[in-house]
Amino acid sequence: MTHKRMIVLDIASLGLGEAPDANRFDSIGADTLGHIADKGLNVSNLINLGLGNVRWDNEIKSIPQVDAPRGFFGKMVTTVDSNRGSASFREMFDYTAGVRTASVMDLLAEKQHSVSIISSFAYYWEKQDDISMVQVPDDSKAFIELSSKMRTQKSGLIYCQLPELRHFARMDDSVGYAKQLNVLDETIGKVLERLRDNDLLLITSSYAIDPTRDNRITREYLPLIVFNPNKDEGKSLGIKRSLGAVANAIVAFFDLDDGEITKPNFINEVM
Repeated sequence: MTHKRMIVLDIASLGLGEAPDANRFDSIGADTLGHIADKGLNVSNLINLGLGNVRWDNEIKSIPQVDAPRGFFGKMVTTVDSNRGSASFREMFDYTAGVRTASVMDLLAEKQHSVSIISSFAYYWEKQDDISMVQVPDDSKAFIELSSKMRTQKSGLIYCQLPELRHFARMDDSVGYAKQLNVLDETIGKVLERLRDNDLLLITSSYAIDPTRDNRITREYLPLIVFNPNKDEGKSLGIKRSLGAVANAIVAFFDLDDGEITKPNFINEVM
């Protein structure tokens, strides 16, 4: 069995500007990143990974493009006809193979890959006995658990969703949101230092909540940043037309499907 490991860091609530169907979800003008950028934001690690490069067509002064980003960078759109966070989460991690749709977490467990889930929410996995699940109240505890899993779990998938940013977003607290994102950026730097050669780090957001938009989920582009420790420099991944690109990439990375991999899929672009 392969000893490859993927770490998915879900910075839930971080959006990159209104999605093409924003009008259908009362999200015209939504831009989580743009609206917190002037609130003391300092995210040097995310900038070096290419966060500013994603906004090449609408650059933010405090989040500039870099000439040689360390990560592969792009953005995704949600296609599910719902503005619930649980719906976009399932779009991100459900995978359709043949006549069956299942969570990639369940598929991994079926193939006897290690799977760890660190989050604050309830779970919908079928194979809960085969999946390590840790419920966390805040970002600090989430990173403690992530650090522990990175030390002890040698292969498989580690998914970590950070809970605090959405709290600031729902409180309409743009300043608090920016400060917490600064804290997360520092910790992301420590995660990068601990990665092994067989690791792939994926940083994304399963949904957006613009803190200037009255305590509700907003329909925005969502970040897709991938870091491969074996690559000196990343490049653009463009726009993925479904959050299912994440599930498809997991399936491809761990060779879970003998058939043709469903698109969109970005694994070949980052390996």
